[in-house]
Amino acid sequence: MNVIRIDHVSLNASDRTASLAWYAEVLGLRAGDPHDVPDQPVFLGPAGARLGLFADRAAGLRHVALATTAPVQAALAARLDQLGITYHPERHRDSDSIYVPDPDGTMLEVMVPRT
Repeated sequence: MNVIRIDHVSLNASDRTASLAWYAEVLGLRAGDPHDVPDQPVFLGPAGARLGLFADRAAGLRHVALATTAPVQAALAARLDQLGITYHPERHRDSDSIYVPDPDGTMLEVMVPRT
C-alpha cells in the first residue's frame, strides 16, 4: 500500500473543552473549527498533521488515519473483500475513507483527501 502520510490521529477526550485548552496552552495547537458535536472531531494543528478530538466515547485512541490515493484505496477495499475482512466506508467533508480494525482492534482510517 502506498501511504502518503499519517494524516491525523484521533483521540477520545474525557473533557474535550479542557483538552482543547491544554493543547492550546501547552503545545500551541489551536482548534480550527471548534464546536459541541460530540461524535464529530475538533481538529488541532495544520492540515496533514492534525489531532482530532472527539467527546462521545471513553478517553483513549480512536483511530489513526493514513492518507493515500483513490486507486490505492480501491485496491485495498478489493483486497479486504477478497480476504473477507469487514470494513466500512464513510464520506467526510474533506475526504473519502474506509475504516478497518487491525488484529488488536486498533481502528485504521485509510483516507483519500479531497482537495
